[in-house]
Amino acid sequence: EYPPEKDILGEKPRIGVFSCRCYPTMDGIVDIDTLIDKSSQFPHVVHTADIGYGCFPDGLQQIKDAIQEHNLNRVVVAACSHRTHESLFQKTVREAGLNSYLMEMVNIRGFAAWVHAHQPEKATRNGLELIRVGVGRAAELEPIYKDSIPPHQRALVLGGGVSGMTAALSIADSGFDVVLVEREEYLGGNLHKVHYLVEGENPNKLLRDLVNRIIAHEHITVMTRTELLEHDGHVGAYHAVLRHRDGTQSDISHGVTIVATGGQESRVDHYMLGEHPSVITQLELEDKLAFHIGDVTDLKQVVMIQCVKPKEETYEYCSRICCISTIKNAIRLKTINPNCQVTVLYKDIITYGFREQYYTEARDRGVIFARYDDTHTPVVNSDNGQIIVSMHEQMLDRELILTPDLLVLSTSIQPSQGTKELAKLLKVPISNEGFFLEAHIKMRPMDFMEEGIFICGIAHYPKFIEESISQASATAGRAITILSKKPFHFGGTVAVVDPNKCVGCLTCMRTCPFEIPRVTDEFTGVGELGGAAYIEPTLCHGCGTCTAECPANAIQLLNYKDNQIMVPDFPILGSWVEL
Repeated sequence: EYPPEKDILGEKPRIGVFSCRCYPTMDGIVDIDTLIDKSSQFPHVVHTADIGYGCFPDGLQQIKDAIQEHNLNRVVVAACSHRTHESLFQKTVREAGLNSYLMEMVNIRGFAAWVHAHQPEKATRNGLELIRVGVGRAAELEPIYKDSIPPHQRALVLGGGVSGMTAALSIADSGFDVVLVEREEYLGGNLHKVHYLVEGENPNKLLRDLVNRIIAHEHITVMTRTELLEHDGHVGAYHAVLRHRDGTQSDISHGVTIVATGGQESRVDHYMLGEHPSVITQLELEDKLAFHIGDVTDLKQVVMIQCVKPKEETYEYCSRICCISTIKNAIRLKTINPNCQVTVLYKDIITYGFREQYYTEARDRGVIFARYDDTHTPVVNSDNGQIIVSMHEQMLDRELILTPDLLVLSTSIQPSQGTKELAKLLKVPISNEGFFLEAHIKMRPMDFMEEGIFICGIAHYPKFIEESISQASATAGRAITILSKKPFHFGGTVAVVDPNKCVGCLTCMRTCPFEIPRVTDEFTGVGELGGAAYIEPTLCHGCGTCTAECPANAIQLLNYKDNQIMVPDFPILGSWVEL
């Protein structure tokens, strides 16, 4: 519980400047004592202090004590990046009774110490300039209050494959309701087509266990033969309309959405796939090796071609799991029929991690690997029903002609059907390859830019089963952080439209990268214009694009208003500060 917030409206600014030493990254370069001494000369500054290591408990307590003792109503912290520590210092001033937005951070580590690492005098001068501008901005800061809503403690999971089921179970086991939507008639997705793993494990047991747990779970509602028809709202309060195969519809209110729609094996229109009965894909071969062993016991020669992609596919990407699938099937084929000659035609073999041992095992069993390149791809013909494969072997630098009984194609993994339509419905991006695109591959690998919508499994990019399970569990953890909030806070640094200045030019709608602004009849614009722009605070990302582009200056970004950036008494290029 925070103490009551102090009302500063009508008070003159009383600013405290606190400088962090953080030796040796700052104090070893910037003269902190000089910064503290000179900062006390700036207008509105009534207290300055050295807080040692500012992010440590002692430094934070110094700030809180000074706010009470000197009756401060604004705080400037000269330390490191706001990206890493702003929330900590905001929490500190709030614990001292001030609004958390009455704190300004000045990054003297990044913009003074690091850029002038070997020039202490310049580093100190630059740090003082930064503090001066920070003090000027702090004098203009205003309290900002966030709104709050209780989130709908329910998750919508799109896709009933191994990723979707794992995410649903993780969330449901935490006590939250889950609606699991699957387009097909049965749960399981691509796991139905995988009958054995290269490690020797049985994926069918995993499938049965997951499905049985899903069906028996009291917090999970399964909707098969169902698709998403509409999706709107914001994090914590989404609304979805689901369309069932029988034509009926269901309305769902939920707090988060997880996309786990998977992928599919592409069907190419070359190498005679679909034209010749002896040309099949790796999944079809796996089915034979699992359930129709008689079809492979008499084979004399089998050729497998890697990296087979549709002709219309314009972007080169590796599907990651094809090489191991090929090696898995080759090893099993040699186990069933040791006398069969198995030849793998490849551009590059990708067996990352400890899977290299299975490549070695395949070679030890007699599987032949022949390399080709993009300029000499294999050519497949048929002569009186006999398949003839010719290719230029890169290492031998000679032409090879093979006459296999069976030709197996390793085709690329593509996004599932309807991915583009779903992305448009959810207003989330897709990559050049057609898979869903995360917000940041390292910082937010399970998140979309749209807060509250997450991704996992092959819908993100091709993955092995264990990778999909790991990502699904992580995604569920991210979702739970939202569902568990009571209440959910939103707002803060968001854009706000002044309808009395809005001329209805629609510039904000065209420039917003997240498509948030809209025109509503609830407001009246300039000259009694029917309708004005409105920006939903629960959806705004606070990027400031609309603020900068608005020709009528009708949009302000809270905490970064014009008067808080262009401070007249503290020009950025001022030169009156002397060391």
